[in-house]
Formats: sequence, structure tokens, C-alpha cells
Amino acid sequence: MNSTQQSGGVEATLRDFWASRPVRPRRGGKIAGVSAAIGERYGVDPILIRVAFVVGAFYSGAGITLYLLGWLLFPREAEPRPEDTAPRTEPAPTWLALVLILLLLPGVFWLTDSLAILAVAAGLAALYGLHVTRGDRPQAPTAAAPPVEAPTGPIAAEPPSENTWVYPGPEARREPPSWDPLGAVPQAWDLPEPPPQDEPEPPGRRYRWYNPLAVLLTLAFGLLAAGAFTPSTALAGMLGLAGLFLIGGAFLRVGRWPILLAVPLAALAMFFAVFSTYPQQATDLSMGDLRASPQSAEELQRNYGRAAGIVDLDLAELPVAEDQTLRTAVDVGTGQIQVRVPPEVDVWSVCRADVGEVDCLGATADGQGVTRTRMDEGADGPGGGRLELHLTAGAGRVEVIRG
Repeated sequence: MNSTQQSGGVEATLRDFWASRPVRPRRGGKIAGVSAAIGERYGVDPILIRVAFVVGAFYSGAGITLYLLGWLLFPREAEPRPEDTAPRTEPAPTWLALVLILLLLPGVFWLTDSLAILAVAAGLAALYGLHVTRGDRPQAPTAAAPPVEAPTGPIAAEPPSENTWVYPGPEARREPPSWDPLGAVPQAWDLPEPPPQDEPEPPGRRYRWYNPLAVLLTLAFGLLAAGAFTPSTALAGMLGLAGLFLIGGAFLRVGRWPILLAVPLAALAMFFAVFSTYPQQATDLSMGDLRASPQSAEELQRNYGRAAGIVDLDLAELPVAEDQTLRTAVDVGTGQIQVRVPPEVDVWSVCRADVGEVDCLGATADGQGVTRTRMDEGADGPGGGRLELHLTAGAGRVEVIRG
């Protein structure tokens, strides 16, 4: 542990980590170089880091979320330039940062699971522990030696001594050839220039067919799956196939065309995953807020709904006879449901949220697939009419309160 960490505690350690955070190498990484960067920075075998990410992925995607965060936050080793005297780093390009942020959005829903939260916390704690114990290791890239400048102007030829061999030729050459720019072997300048050599073809050009084939197969799979599965299942399969092609492309060092498919596919998959839970009996699929305050049993609709928005149903002034039972349901794909009920009416309510939180007359819960059922007899006890509520939100908040 270095002196800065000892004197400043956690805050100083976090500042030191950010200032000397791992740098993703240009070569040696399997996907984005996050595991290789952590392994090189702290002297750990990258294979162990990769195994940890893979194991974390089985905890509601926690490993994938951590890897994407490392891809976004760790800088990349920049291409060296002749004038550089020290290695350079560069942040992720703007377009890549936007893609990573979009891919991280599903993590907000994954991390509602307690195991996923624990896995993310364990990963961050492990990285913090590595920095505390091994953060004083020097960064792997060392400063490059300054380039040696070639002498300018003609080189004065020294008079040959009796032991100096001079290459025979019709006329001595006064300027160094291209193969000896520093003039280190003047006695061989009259040798013929070497024939030009063809530059090796970059690896990516040998697989020009890979990216078009990856996109074509992903789209073809989507067309076939659309007829056999639900839209959300078909899109999830396309996303998985695009991810496999991305991994293969990373190993072959070719372009990443499947990213162009992954971003809209992820957005569509989230859309259908939310709205596939929208009840079939709800006929109103419009967007926006809905506010209603029926004043009689005839004005109370059987169903209220929105695909996305806020439904505010005020039943505080709704008259309910002593032996009367009124029923209604409210369904929202993404948004909020709030229902106010009369202070003395018996209320039987079922509140459900696929992702979000519920507060059903004091019965609260949050997370994934949460449901609360509550029977509340009001301030006057049993009697005084009955009101039954069925409230469902795909993603959002459900609340029932006394008016």
C-alpha cells in the first residue's frame, strides 16, 4: 500500500485508483481488453479475471454490467507516434461511449435482484482490494526512448587507412542510401538497393466476408424466429446471436458490424419485454397521462389503461352503497398508477409490478415480479360497501391511498 492510500483512507485510494486506473492494451485483449488491462495493472493472470466476469454473468448479468463499465471507464492505449516520448492513452470514442451506455441501461432492471447487487458489490470490492494491495506496481508501459535523428547534410568521408577496405566502384557515393539513413556503413553504399517488399495484408482483410455474413445470418434468424416465437423471444435470440458474432469478430480482429444491429435490437427487446406484460383486456394503448374522478357507479369504468404514462384515479368521492360491490382494473405498461379510495369503504386491492414498487394501502414491496394483496375495512370497520381494485404495472409504481 502506498503512502497516499495510508494517509488519505478510502477517498485517497479511490482518487489514486482513478488516476492510475488500468489501461486497455491495443493487443492481447479478447473483446475490449478489460481483463487484460486489470491483469497487467495488478500483476494477475488475465484468465482468472475473465473467469470472474463469466461467473458474474450468471448472477442476473452482473458480470456483463461490470465488464461494460470497465470498457467505458478504462482508457485505451493510443497508437504510438514518432514524436512521442511517453506512451499515450485515449478515452473511448463518443459513438462507442453512447453504445455502451445504451447497453448498460438494461442493467438498471437486472440489478433489482439481490444476488445481482451482491455480485456487483463483490466485483467492485475485489477491484478495490487489488488496488489497495497491489496498486503501487508501476504501470506496464514504459517511456519510449527519444528517436535518434538522422544527420543532415553530406557526411565527410574520412581518408581510408591502410587497413580500411573500400568497395570498388566507378565513383564513390557521397550520400547514404535509403537502407542506411544513419550512414553507419559507408563502405557498402555502392551496393544495389534492395528490391521493395510487399507489406503483409492486415488480418482483417482476409475476413471481409465475416461482417456481411454475420448481419445476414442474424436478420435471417430473426425472420425465422418471428413466425415461431413471441417478439421478445425472437429479439432476445437475435441479440444472443449478434453477441456471438461480436466475440468471434474480436478474435479474428475484424470490424464490429453486429454492434449496429445490437443497439436497435436491445431497444426493441426492452420495449416488447415491457409491453408484452400489458393485459389483453386493456384496449387503451395510448401514451400520456390519464386522470379520472368518477362521481357515480355508472361513471366508473371497468378498465383504465395506458401503454406509458401516469394513471391517477380519484375514487375518494365515489358513493358506494351499504350492500354494493364495485370493481375496476388499472393497467400501465410503463409509468405510475395512483388510486385514491373513500375513507370508510371496505377495499380489497391487488397491486402488482413486474419491475418496480408497490404500496397497497401500507403493504409495500419493490423489485421484480412483486405483488401485494390487501384487505382494508376503513376507519369505520366492516361494512359501508366494498371496492375491488386490480392494479398492474409492467415497469413503474403502483400506489393505493385513502382519500
